[in-house]
Amino acid sequence: MPKEHRNVCLVTTVYSFFLYLLIKGYNEDDIFIFTAWFPKEVSKNIPHIQMPPVAFRYGAKMYSTDSISGIFKNIMGYLIYFYGYIKLRILLFIKTYNKDISIYGHASSPFSFMFYENEDSNIIEDGLMNYSPDICETHKINPIIDKLLHICGIYFLNANEALGSHKNIKKVYLTREYNHPLIKDKVEVIDMEKSWNELSNEKQKEILELFNVNLDNINFEGKTALILTQPLYEDNLATLEDELKIYDEFFDNFKEYEILIKPHPRDEKDYKKLYPNVKILDKYFPIELLNLINVKPTVACSVISTALLNFKDSEIYVYQGELKNERLIWAREELIKLIEK
Repeated sequence: MPKEHRNVCLVTTVYSFFLYLLIKGYNEDDIFIFTAWFPKEVSKNIPHIQMPPVAFRYGAKMYSTDSISGIFKNIMGYLIYFYGYIKLRILLFIKTYNKDISIYGHASSPFSFMFYENEDSNIIEDGLMNYSPDICETHKINPIIDKLLHICGIYFLNANEALGSHKNIKKVYLTREYNHPLIKDKVEVIDMEKSWNELSNEKQKEILELFNVNLDNINFEGKTALILTQPLYEDNLATLEDELKIYDEFFDNFKEYEILIKPHPRDEKDYKKLYPNVKILDKYFPIELLNLINVKPTVACSVISTALLNFKDSEIYVYQGELKNERLIWAREELIKLIEK
């Protein structure tokens, strides 16, 4: 008698969760694992395993050991990590015992050891920028040591290997072609519009409800400019003043347009207080949904967001002013290359 099959979905973002829904659909029998960064406003709608935050990744210490306080914080970091690791091991054993499973999601996330243990593992894209660097060769490590580390929940791999080159990763779901020799045979391109349109009205409505999308609150009329924010201040890529100057430029360039702001999920700024006369869209649904439900702004603006690529029927405006951070400058150049393609 064949084993019962279960899908396991481990994601950190609503974007990749949405792609998973397009690939596999929503089934309450699936095992959903959300990391601490996944918004609770969405996860509350879905039976899931909620992982605790981790203090570090790949065993690296996060605090100086020159003080008792630093030593204590590092010890607590290890305890938090192994608590989360043991909890996940036990829950997965209970839920997957004597079942055939497939893994989908982010192999670079904390506790993503299952991607390297399970022979049917699949990566789901989390932003095209992750596929700008070259993917490195699989790591070389003594297989016995590797196995021992794995049992302890530690996997020392080159970070880029989690993008798809590991032998147990069978498919890499992307929204565009990617021809790197290490994964080109694994890549499966998702046509979001085609996949969405193939869903029944009931399935589309189900997905919108999972993301708390109320269509009555999304009504673009006349000339509209949609600003996609980034957590530049939160990620220490810009001062708050410099980031707000970027949005002020968008306002100046599109004075005659109705302005709408779609905050990034990790953007913690209170835009209703900063711009009381501007319509603020909910930040916890994937921006790609706007295009799929035929909500199309006249112009879409951002600094480095690849979400701009979804607005094929809109004018695309990338901020061209001064950026003081080298990483931002590089990301903007990469975005412009993608747009030109």
